[in-house]
Amino acid sequence: MTLPSRLLTAALSVFLLAAGPGFAQEQETEEFDNSVSYAGPDAGVGPDWMPEGGFRMPTPGFQTDWKENRVQTRIISAEAKMKAMQSMMMANPFSLRDMMNMMVAKKKAIEGLTFDEVVESMDLRANLLNMMKVGHNTPYKVIEGITGEPTPRLEFVNYCDVMTMRMILDFVPEFSAFVPCRISVLEDADGEIWLMTLDWDVRWLDTAPNPNRITPELRELAITVRENIESIMEAGANGDL
Repeated sequence: MTLPSRLLTAALSVFLLAAGPGFAQEQETEEFDNSVSYAGPDAGVGPDWMPEGGFRMPTPGFQTDWKENRVQTRIISAEAKMKAMQSMMMANPFSLRDMMNMMVAKKKAIEGLTFDEVVESMDLRANLLNMMKVGHNTPYKVIEGITGEPTPRLEFVNYCDVMTMRMILDFVPEFSAFVPCRISVLEDADGEIWLMTLDWDVRWLDTAPNPNRITPELRELAITVRENIESIMEAGANGDL
């Protein structure tokens, strides 16, 4: 394949990846789809998603001086981050609100459930899955204390598989900024109760051609944690006890 052909293939791939969700978004109905937002480990996404002969960017070699729990001392500058993000966003049709929507997994609690019932169901499911509850914050109370006025309820509930977390942080300590797994529970302008979490998915986080990937064992553990968070959110949304 010639270089122009490879460049055309790469450009088309970027366009389809960026525009595809946008096209699908136009076909959404008014009713929210509360189905499973995580496809599980057999979704067919992996490190070799690029078709044979497709354009691949050059990557660094395999890192041989890696040690567990070592923080990278190399700081990626703000300018480098900006240029990288601008390059990736060139074909992106999404607004900022759309991008935030894409980065979270969310479920709407069924009608009739109270806020406290949603949180209670989440806690019960987490206990069954051996996910420890390690935090519960109620910022709406702080807002009401400052303003003296009622505000829509907002709470953050944190769950964690501590042993898997330790293994992940041994591999990349910088991931500590994203743990423990946090689920936000909030009331919107219509009085609906929503559950949301950062949709981190190891299957697309670890699909670059860079050879410094996580081990298969850690990959499976990370997938299990993501599935457990999905289950906790589902229990909360449905009021399962």
